[in-house]
Amino acid sequence: MAAPPARLTVLGGLAAVAFLVHGGNHVRRGSPYDLLWMCNVAPLLLAAGCFLARPGLAAVAALWLAFGTPMWALDVATGSGVILTTFLPHVLCPIVAALAVRELGLPRLAWLKATAAMLALVALTRAVTPPGPNVNLAHRVWAGWEATFPRYDQYFALMLAGSALTFFAVDRALAAWLRPPRRAAAGDMAGRASTP
Repeated sequence: MAAPPARLTVLGGLAAVAFLVHGGNHVRRGSPYDLLWMCNVAPLLLAAGCFLARPGLAAVAALWLAFGTPMWALDVATGSGVILTTFLPHVLCPIVAALAVRELGLPRLAWLKATAAMLALVALTRAVTPPGPNVNLAHRVWAGWEATFPRYDQYFALMLAGSALTFFAVDRALAAWLRPPRRAAAGDMAGRASTP
């Protein structure tokens, strides 16, 4: 397998550093289960996608971050504490992910793959993490929302639908961003047609 282009190596390196620094901070703080939050797994997928030139991994990471980062921002805005290193996966990595998708391309039905991968991650999280931290909302309704959602199954169904819809919208936005402008594409075709 050929080595990835230098740009992908740099992007993969940034994502790997984000995972190692923020993940290491969680381990140091005595909360290794926090490594399984979707936004903390995404940099690892992103690094692998860049180093292995796998568009699917980079796309899933980009879509996960597009959903998880606003959720994190809302959590911070409503009074949650901030860990300084959390800016690496939530601010740096969405930019890195967008650049990686531009470099690698967007696979077909990336939004569906991101949804399936998220469901698998939630199942894993539910199986291996303690209920207290409620990683990936795998155990119960997020604190403060119990009055609105007295049943966890309804809450989870809404979160699943919201994430899938977000993945789909971002997938379409990325596809539009990556599509060459019609004029440029038409000019290229005309140039090729006139070449002897």
